[in-house]
Amino acid sequence: MKVLYIHGLQSNPNPKKLEIIRGLGQEVVAPFIDYEKEETEIYTKVKAFAIENKIDLIIGSSLGGFLGFWLAKDLEIPALLFNPALYFESMQPYIPEVDCKNIPPIYVCLGEKDIQVNPAKVREYIEKINPSHKKLKIVSASWLQHGIDLTTFESMSAWFLSDQKVYKKE
Repeated sequence: MKVLYIHGLQSNPNPKKLEIIRGLGQEVVAPFIDYEKEETEIYTKVKAFAIENKIDLIIGSSLGGFLGFWLAKDLEIPALLFNPALYFESMQPYIPEVDCKNIPPIYVCLGEKDIQVNPAKVREYIEKINPSHKKLKIVSASWLQHGIDLTTFESMSAWFLSDQKVYKKE
């Protein structure tokens, strides 16, 4: 499967995380996104990139998790999101109306020690837009701050990818 990795704000595609995804047997593509410079065009560009690269799965963190959430719904592609900045209003105007007929599996890993993206607010936002939690799994990581350590990244990615193999067969 081909994975789109979307990094967060003031970050870049972490080579070690990309290597972890490859080590789990996946092909991975990870564009560099200049969030401040490309603000109004980000969603359109990343969506076009995902379509052009025939993406099967999405992994994103923070603002990349925000983009990944809406891309997953828009393109009906499963996603693993670390501390997604879902409730932040600044990017909302740039996301088109998404009419998702087939809700994809979305896995969310929330760092309970995150002081940049409040995990309680993410849960509240998800509850508001998806009260049934249909095809949604939320994992609370009591040890995790905003940055995703490589051990957590690898274990969560392995679990997500393993589940997607089962999901594809159903």
